[in-house]
Amino acid sequence: HRNQNHLSNQLISFIMVLKYSTQLLPALLALQLILSFSQHASADDIVDDDDDDGSWKQINEEEDEIGYIQSLIVNTPAVASVESSYQYIEVYDSDHFGKVFVLDDCLQLTEKDAPHYNEMLAHVPVMEYLARRSNDDDLKEPMKVLVVGGGDGYVVSELLKYPQIGSIDHVELDEEVINVSKKYLPWGDAWKDERVNLVIGDGAAFVKEQAEEGRSYHVIVQDASDPFWLDKDGGVTTLPSSVLYDTSHFESLYKLLQPKEGVLMFQAETYNIPSNLESIRKWRNLLQDLGFATPRYGSISISTYPTGQIGFFAAHTRDDKEEEKFCESDDACDGDSGSSVILDKMDTLPEMNWNEILAQFNELGGKTLYYHPRIHRSSFDLPLWVEEYLYGNGAGI
Repeated sequence: HRNQNHLSNQLISFIMVLKYSTQLLPALLALQLILSFSQHASADDIVDDDDDDGSWKQINEEEDEIGYIQSLIVNTPAVASVESSYQYIEVYDSDHFGKVFVLDDCLQLTEKDAPHYNEMLAHVPVMEYLARRSNDDDLKEPMKVLVVGGGDGYVVSELLKYPQIGSIDHVELDEEVINVSKKYLPWGDAWKDERVNLVIGDGAAFVKEQAEEGRSYHVIVQDASDPFWLDKDGGVTTLPSSVLYDTSHFESLYKLLQPKEGVLMFQAETYNIPSNLESIRKWRNLLQDLGFATPRYGSISISTYPTGQIGFFAAHTRDDKEEEKFCESDDACDGDSGSSVILDKMDTLPEMNWNEILAQFNELGGKTLYYHPRIHRSSFDLPLWVEEYLYGNGAGI
């Protein structure tokens, strides 16, 4: 709009030149100058990623696979800039989103909408575990929770709102991420709680070791970064966190969970990118093959992540699995088409006591900004084309 208004003003100027000029040549020279200025101004508007006075810059998130780019403006200079053995860590201030946490020029979270993602990763699995154990005396022991990744500490800080949690093992590869988070992020005191055991090391190796030693947890939260990157030419770049999505790693996670009612939660990308959606379906099938009951993909609305949406998987280990029912045709399922109906995957879980979840929420030891029981339940309601792809026969994207 700014360029259009600018050009309109230039054309008006040109008309005025014609009106009052007695010679055509001066008018044509004036038009040439105006158009030249317009071209330079438009190019600057497009390519300028930084303010001339150095007071701000743009952080761009690009998804070459779908031709998508979004930008966030942050204030410069950075509040913190640290180079670790693994990555470059930065923290910026921004006018609307507060603190902005960046790793290797990739946005990880903002203070404004970090609750959307982190509260769901923390509260969904714990609430489901508590709802299940409310009718089972064998599950009354203090909860043991494992967090893999999530070096910013937000998930850990949310888990500490539950008095039922007796211990949290938090495994993070990069100690500098922890140090920067402690100093600059508002929830940086999370590791001071005596229930938290911080382990600096490889998450996949820790999980494998603990599984081999026969240890177990009631809830495991895996807050990992993207496992791969797909460029516009279709080339796949495998990223370091891919080890946290290997079959062998998920096997170890399954072994680590309490066999009667353990809950796994992990970051599972966005359904808006075709390669991500294919991975989501692959992960769901893998979880089922390993023995997880009713693995469900849930959706989170978050404005600063690419396409404004990211998802997670919640999966239970149970000794009383129920058979699932899914659409079997390519067509949209509706209530008049017989017994083939896409069911709410949460409602197929036995003894999911929503009154108990509401009671636990009302007694939570701290306020939430995004999570509440209704958004918990509705997060598993997906666009029909996504449900058909994930829970149907998987044809088409």
